[in-house]
Amino acid sequence: MGPTITVIMPVYNGRSYLEASIRSAAAQTTQPVEIIVIDDGSSDGSADFAESLQTPFTKHVLRVENGGQSRARNIAAAQATGELLAFLDHDDIWHRRHLELLAAPFAIDPDLGWSYCDIDEMDHDAKVVHLQLLHVLNPEVEHPKRSLYNLLASDMYIFPSAAVVRASAFAAVGGFDERLAGYEDDDLFLRLFRSGWRNVFIPESLVRYRRHTSSSAFSERMWRSREIYAAKLMAAFPDDRELSRFWVRDLIAPRFFRAGLAEYIRHMDRGRPDLCALALDVAQRYSALSRPGLRRRLRQGIIFRLMKQPKLFRFLFYLLRRDPRFRKRRPQTA
Repeated sequence: MGPTITVIMPVYNGRSYLEASIRSAAAQTTQPVEIIVIDDGSSDGSADFAESLQTPFTKHVLRVENGGQSRARNIAAAQATGELLAFLDHDDIWHRRHLELLAAPFAIDPDLGWSYCDIDEMDHDAKVVHLQLLHVLNPEVEHPKRSLYNLLASDMYIFPSAAVVRASAFAAVGGFDERLAGYEDDDLFLRLFRSGWRNVFIPESLVRYRRHTSSSAFSERMWRSREIYAAKLMAAFPDDRELSRFWVRDLIAPRFFRAGLAEYIRHMDRGRPDLCALALDVAQRYSALSRPGLRRRLRQGIIFRLMKQPKLFRFLFYLLRRDPRFRKRRPQTA
């Protein structure tokens, strides 16, 4: 018999998605011992609706004041009885063998801290947008996680709904950082990695991740959370000249510089000049921390001045994109 599993589902105003998500947990080929639905201060009756749904295993519905997904998950994890914690966001849907395949490696490896899988993307109406999305998001990110360099240089692309974590490992590293409402997953898995817990990647898509404009990835909290996480990384991994390990200059600063550019382009396309200004500030700050040479500083200085006028820059940006030489050299920003 394999390890016992607790499903943890934070929900905030997610009543319209709850039934499909909970049904996907109930339909698992490997059944959990319980599901803990923790309502994070919803105003749409999510908790009452969750109470009304039937499951073939124990269901607990907890109600807390709104404090964010990280806090909600931690509260639920503290009450979980399972040896493994399987996180399921209220708007995502598991495939039937999700728990079976992700839990299996724990039975043979006592040092395994977490397992995770690829994902399929769906839209607001649960219609498939993309299959096996991780490689598309960034083909240079390694799976499973083996190198600190790779973990710091880019987002990890471990989605909470696609991960199962050993409960004792989760507790040992202190769970999610409750200051974070975005990047809390990268932060958790980085700390698990640094503490010596191993990980396994299942290349099969076992979850459908719902992406829509009300999801946390589009919120202002995400912006603030990214700043907190970047500062946390730079404090934990300062440049070390003696070992020639320039964590900030070569990995962390370029990572968040690219994130700033990606945000700028996204908001430029949507005609949001105020958010373009915020994204430009992000790009400029992290560009300076990467300590570019004189030629690059001069080139970026010209580009940054143009970016202060999003309408003009949008015209120039898409004009240059037609040039095949530009497309070859253009850095990935998404």
